Amino acid sequence: MDKVIVELCENYRIDRVTNTLEKIFEGMGGIDSLIKPGMRVALKPNLLLAKKPDDAATTHPAVIQAIAALVQKAGGLVSIVESPGGPYNVPSLKRVYAATGMEDAANETGAQLNFDLRVEKIDNPDALIVKTLKILKPLRDADLIINVAKLKTHRMMVYTGAVKNMFGSIAGLEKADYHLRLDQYDKFADCLIDIYMATRPQINIIDGIIGMEGEGPGSGVPKYLGVLIGSQNGFAADLAGLSLINVDYRQVPVMKRAEERKLFQPDQVVFEGADISSIRCEDFDVPALGYPGNKGVGRKILGFIEKIFRPKPEIIHDRCIVCGKCIEVCPPKTIHKGQDNKVIIDYGKCISCFCCHEFCPEKAVRIKKNVARRVLEYKRTWGSDD
Repeated sequence: MDKVIVELCENYRIDRVTNTLEKIFEGMGGIDSLIKPGMRVALKPNLLLAKKPDDAATTHPAVIQAIAALVQKAGGLVSIVESPGGPYNVPSLKRVYAATGMEDAANETGAQLNFDLRVEKIDNPDALIVKTLKILKPLRDADLIINVAKLKTHRMMVYTGAVKNMFGSIAGLEKADYHLRLDQYDKFADCLIDIYMATRPQINIIDGIIGMEGEGPGSGVPKYLGVLIGSQNGFAADLAGLSLINVDYRQVPVMKRAEERKLFQPDQVVFEGADISSIRCEDFDVPALGYPGNKGVGRKILGFIEKIFRPKPEIIHDRCIVCGKCIEVCPPKTIHKGQDNKVIIDYGKCISCFCCHEFCPEKAVRIKKNVARRVLEYKRTWGSDD
């Protein structure tokens, strides 16, 4: 059985976060059973881009600070390791660490902010798609990885939590290559699963005190949920997160594919702590990934229909400051500046990965849907069979 501990946490006051995390670690057998003196422990937060903590796009620094202090108390040596969106270099890391509050968390605890840009190529023989990959060397060198995710919606993959958070173990713009090669939802889901299985975080914590609904993972709206979630199994932790926001796990490509690959069995997951049914958010805004129906249609026809119905990003020129971030992160290099210096998207090459939407610092990219899709689109609700 895979255990998930769900604990209420009213806000980000450091004493309350610490007390809640102590309960979660106690539910895993106690932090001293997990962390041994001298152990090198890497904390892997979600640091999507240089956003302030209150924007709810990144793991809150209070959660990182509390975990770091608890690990240090057990004798562990703590580093904070992440590859945000965009180029993976020291100036970018410094900017992101400062904006997201990680620099303050490190200063409070003495945890080390990672600036080691090396990667290490590893074999992943049990993978379905990603048989070899290059991951951040500080994660590879760690004795134990604590995956500290943020509970958010995701415009391409419906939801981002523990499993998807490990995509940040891939350095910088190399992540764009995965988007480019694996532009179908299920294939990209398999890629995310392969990366999670290769990195194998031993502890997974989801920051759900304030999550993000709507146009996540970077341009959505903060939503109060008041919980922290912990498990040694990332799929189980994500099942709890999805249950909390009233989403059927079968509507999330990563979870659906994990179950089909027999890496995750929902009937083998046990929730402890707070009763999710009593705190479930019934109105969490989760943008629909697809449209219902057509289950019996052949694969080629279904793929053609999916391509027609798939939404596209659209530049809101009144908000756009022409910073070039979308051009920088676009995997197929389909975005460019026109003669009038406005940003233009070549939809003939667009793969609808929404990296431009995800990383735009001004929320100047919205999701464009055709009329037929808007008619057929639906909200994902708990227990849906679609």
